[in-house]
Amino acid sequence: MFGAIQGFTLCIYLFSKRRENTIAFRYYLLFLFSLSFFNLTYAMLYMGIYTIGFVPLASFPFPYKYIIGVSFYFYLKHQISNKEKVINKLEYLLFVPAIIYGFMRLYWYVKLHTGIDKDIFFKVYQTGFFVYNDMVYLLFNLILIIIGLKFLKSHNNKIKGSISIQNNWKWLSIFSRIWMAIVILNLLHQVIANLFSLEHSQTFYYGILVLNSIYIYWIGFIGFTKSNLLFKIYYLKDQIEEEEHDSLKNRIEYYMKKEEVFTNRNFKVADLASLLPISEKELSEYIHTTYQMSFTDFINSYRVEKVKELLISSDQDKFTLLAVSEKAGFSSKSSFNAVFKKVTGLTPTQYKKEHQN
Repeated sequence: MFGAIQGFTLCIYLFSKRRENTIAFRYYLLFLFSLSFFNLTYAMLYMGIYTIGFVPLASFPFPYKYIIGVSFYFYLKHQISNKEKVINKLEYLLFVPAIIYGFMRLYWYVKLHTGIDKDIFFKVYQTGFFVYNDMVYLLFNLILIIIGLKFLKSHNNKIKGSISIQNNWKWLSIFSRIWMAIVILNLLHQVIANLFSLEHSQTFYYGILVLNSIYIYWIGFIGFTKSNLLFKIYYLKDQIEEEEHDSLKNRIEYYMKKEEVFTNRNFKVADLASLLPISEKELSEYIHTTYQMSFTDFINSYRVEKVKELLISSDQDKFTLLAVSEKAGFSSKSSFNAVFKKVTGLTPTQYKKEHQN
């Protein structure tokens, strides 16, 4: 119940906040409301409360289980500006399962509360429908979040803007992976319940409700403290920008792999920037965004690969480790040893012995 209250409170709080991306905001609210409604329904059921005022709550025909996954999926997709047209109209057919299930529940709901068939839900329950339905909706949600994560990954290098903006985009992936973990745990819980005939146990089901509550509290913390992360509008690089990105990457790799400019122990970011040519700031940001490392780590990664190449060459016995490190561009033996072990997990001597063996 507290998890549900937290979720509904967050919905109200966020609704009053200024938001940059209205459509993504609406889908997020639908996701959060549905997840909170999930907890509310079971909390009221276990507490023996079947109405709120004059509204019968028992078996209310809101297909929240199928809406949770779809709303999260469209929340992710609408992070990118509508001008980019990343959503196919056919994708809205993903709401069909929720619509069908909603009508089914509406039919049962009407029969129950009009007195036509007061045992309708019990009869459906006896068929095992709800048990299988839980498996279906969880698999459906899992598939949607996997597709959503692939969508985020495929656009990692296409997002236009500063490092901060691109890091915000990658934060969505973390946010989504945590949700995927919740869905998988829900699914495993359901599988265990079926295997050990615990699907009728309220006590066993408490675990999922507590898990959902923890997740609601976590996204509540994010919503209250970092709501600016949740509803951004991202734009994609155009074709010219993508071509420039590819061209710059090719030029960098040419100087690193062919010219081996890193073998100069005094090689600095300014030196590579002048060769490309771009500004030092642009180069540093590009390397950080594209390779997920600083310029120093980027250069040292090539130096380590050069050392490994020299250590396994047929002329390896002709050079001392110090000579090898100098050939690769390291300025001192201590920095060479430290960097090599950091990258490979081995000392140069250990690496050489392992290769010889």
